[in-house]
Amino acid sequence: MISFSNFHRLDPASRDVASELLASANRHEQSFFAFIYRWMAFNGWMSAITLEYTDRAMIDSLAAEPRLIAAHDQMMTSDREYRHLVDTFATAWPVLNVRDVRRKIGHDAFRLHDRPALLAACAAANVKQQPIDWLPGQQPNWEQVLRTIYQVRCNLFHGEKSPQNFRDFKLVEASDRVLQAFMTKTNCFDWYDL
Repeated sequence: MISFSNFHRLDPASRDVASELLASANRHEQSFFAFIYRWMAFNGWMSAITLEYTDRAMIDSLAAEPRLIAAHDQMMTSDREYRHLVDTFATAWPVLNVRDVRRKIGHDAFRLHDRPALLAACAAANVKQQPIDWLPGQQPNWEQVLRTIYQVRCNLFHGEKSPQNFRDFKLVEASDRVLQAFMTKTNCFDWYDL
């Protein structure tokens, strides 16, 4: 069970780390580094409020949290900027699990196939991807946004993204912008239990 107040129960020096990471994210114009710093701050917050031991368990908890779902839904309805950022991010979906692509289709899959052929090959090989059960044109829900940002994070942190690749750059940039907007507009780091 999530307790937003847990973040405020941390030692102040530990909470300051999250603030310093966010400040570093905001100083970096190159979105790969901005996203890395922002994700590290978000991950620390997730860990504190969920008390889970694995990223997967943390993400599962946040994906089902009613207050986060409501905040996302409200912004998708009433905040044009946030809606635009999410819709722009969704134009690049699905995000493939690159390690699964390489394991099931081969290390040269991205070089050998254009995007439609790659997606077809991945569908045939049952390659993992995010979001699950989403169709173009649908309004992305909180769980889909969160899990897809996390997939981008996994691909990046495991060495599967390059700033020289245009699609990779745009995915990381879009992930960072959506995460930044959600965190800033909700002030979720300042939430306490209701």
